[in-house]
Amino acid sequence: MDDQRHDDGRNDTSTEKLPGGGDGPPARPRPRGVSVLFFHRGGIEAMRLDPGQPGMVVGRRAPADLCIPDPVISQPHARFTFLDGYVLVEDLDSTNGTWVNRERIDGPAMLTPGGEAMLGNVSAHVVALDPVATSVLLGEVAFHRELEVELARAQCLNRNFAILAVRPSEAEIARARSGSWAMQLSASLRAVDRVHLCRPDTALILLPEASAADAARVANAVAYGAGGQGGVRRVGLAVYKKAGSSAQKLVDRAREAAGRATLERPVVDASTSRRSEGDVDLFDAPIIGASQRELFSKAQRVASARVPVHIKGETGVGKEVLARFLHERGPRSGKPFIAVNCGAIPSNIVERELFGHEKGAFTGADQPKPGYFEAAHEGTLFLDEVGELDPEVQKTLLRTLETRSICRVGATQETKIDVRVISATHRDLEAMIEGGQFRRDLYFRLNTIELGMRPLRERSDEIEAFVERFLRRANHENGRSVRGIAPEAMALLRAYSWPGNVRDLRNAIDHAVVLAEGDQIQLEDLPPSLLAKALPAGAEGAPLAVPPPDLAEKPATGRKLRSERDRTEAQLIKAALQETGGNVTKAAEQLGIPRGTLRHKIKVFGIKLPTR
Repeated sequence: MDDQRHDDGRNDTSTEKLPGGGDGPPARPRPRGVSVLFFHRGGIEAMRLDPGQPGMVVGRRAPADLCIPDPVISQPHARFTFLDGYVLVEDLDSTNGTWVNRERIDGPAMLTPGGEAMLGNVSAHVVALDPVATSVLLGEVAFHRELEVELARAQCLNRNFAILAVRPSEAEIARARSGSWAMQLSASLRAVDRVHLCRPDTALILLPEASAADAARVANAVAYGAGGQGGVRRVGLAVYKKAGSSAQKLVDRAREAAGRATLERPVVDASTSRRSEGDVDLFDAPIIGASQRELFSKAQRVASARVPVHIKGETGVGKEVLARFLHERGPRSGKPFIAVNCGAIPSNIVERELFGHEKGAFTGADQPKPGYFEAAHEGTLFLDEVGELDPEVQKTLLRTLETRSICRVGATQETKIDVRVISATHRDLEAMIEGGQFRRDLYFRLNTIELGMRPLRERSDEIEAFVERFLRRANHENGRSVRGIAPEAMALLRAYSWPGNVRDLRNAIDHAVVLAEGDQIQLEDLPPSLLAKALPAGAEGAPLAVPPPDLAEKPATGRKLRSERDRTEAQLIKAALQETGGNVTKAAEQLGIPRGTLRHKIKVFGIKLPTR
C-alpha cells in the first residue's frame, strides 16, 4: 500500500479545522459555490458544489454521484460537501485513502478554494466559481462539440480559428501525471478560448475567431506563461485551412507539431513545419486481417465504378479509411476527397454547407460560397453519419444524386457536378425508414453497393498491427521512444471488447506511451477504464501494481471464463497477502472485501498463507 501513497510534496494546501475550535478558519469572502476538479490518469472530471446541496460522493462507479474510472478509487471513496464557504472532505473507508497536507485523514477535513486533496493518487482541486476558472476547462465531449460548432461557423462565414496542443514545461512535469498544470493555462488565454486536458501531459486549446497572427501571439504567451523559473511549454499550432480543414486533422496536426517543439523553438506551426523522412503518414494504408479480406477484395472491385457506395459499421471502426481506399484505388484518385460529418453540422446550415450559397442568400452572406459538392467536383464526397440529415436535406440530396446537379441556396439555376458519393452511418437506416425518419428512395440511391465493416472485437488478428502503428505514431507525436508492449498488456488488448473500436485503441496507446516509464508499455500504463475490466468484482481500490494474469487471446466462454476469473482473483489475493505479510484482515481491507469472504476464497483456491 505504501507505493500507492503519493507523499511527494504536491499536496501543499491551506486547510482549516472544523468551526467551533479556537483555531477556526479566518474570516474571508465566501464564494457562492465551488467546483472540484479531479485530475486522474484518464483525464479530468468536474463536480460543482452549491450552498445547501447535499454532499456529493466520489467513487469508482455508480451509484456514486461522480464516477472516476481509476483502479485506485474505491467504491465509494470520499464525500465532498460545500459548507459555510468551505469544502468538507470525508473519507468513506477507502482502500487507498484520502490525503490532505500529506496526511491520510481519518475524520472530516476542510479545504478552502485553491486547496487540494488526494484520493489515492487522484488529485482534487477546489476552485471558487469564477467565469474564467470554471468555463475555460472543458471535458472531452463538450470540447469537441464546441470544436465542431466552430468548424461549421468558420466554413459558413469563411473565418479562421486555430487549435493549440500544449505540453507542460520541465518544472510542470512533476504535476503532469495528475494534469493539474493545465489549470494555469487560462492566465495566457482570451476569455473565449477553451481548454481540454486530453491526456495528463497534453492539453488542447480551441482559439475561436483567431487569425494566424492572433493564434501565434496566444501560442507564444502560452509557451512562456509558466513563469520565470518554470521553463517553457512546448506548443503545436494548427490554423484552420492552412493546417487542415477537418476537426480531427487539425487536432492531429497540432499534436504532431507539439511533438516537434523544443526548448529552443517552443512554438511550431503545423502548416509551415516540414515533415522528415521518418515521420508517420497521417493516412496509413488500411490494416486488413483475415476477417476483412473479403470486404476489401469486394471494395477493390467496386473502386473502379462510379455507383454510390454505402458503408455500415459501428462508430470508430474505420469507415473513412475504407472510403479513402475506394477513392485511392479508383480513377478519381488524383482528384479531391472531401469528408463531411453530417452529424456535426448544425441542421440550420447543413444545406448551404453541402450545396453552397449565393451572395445575399441570407443575412451575413456577403460573398458567394461553393459547397462540399462543388469542392469535390471530379472527385469523391464522403458523407459520414448520413442518417443524421433532416428530411428536407434528404430531399435535396436525392434530387442531386438523380440529376447530378446542385442548386446553391439563393440561386435560380442549377450547376452540373461530377462527384462520386460514398455514404456511411452507424445507424440502422432500414429501421429509420420504417419509423419515417429516413427516405426509402434516398436509401436505394445511396445503397447501390453496401459494404459492412466488422467491429474491432471481431478483428483480433489486426490488433497487434494497429498497436505497432499507433505506438510509432504516438512516439513521433510525443517525443517518446517506447519500443514495444509487455505480453500481458498485449493479451489484455486482444481480449478487450473495444466499444470505441479502432479509435478507442488508438487513444489507449496514446495514453500508455505518454505514461510509460520504461521502453515497454506495461499493464499499469493502460487507461483505467480498460484496466477496470481486468479486475474482478470486489477489487475496487486495488493497487495498480497488482498484475492481472495472462489473458486468453480468444474470448473465454462458459467454464473457461469462470476459470479466467478464478485465476485473476487468486493472483490478486496472493499479491495482497504477500504485501501484508499474510495478515488476512489487512489483505481483506486492501482488496475491499469482508474478512470472512477472503478466508472462504483462500480455502476454495487452496492458497497457502506466506510465512511472516
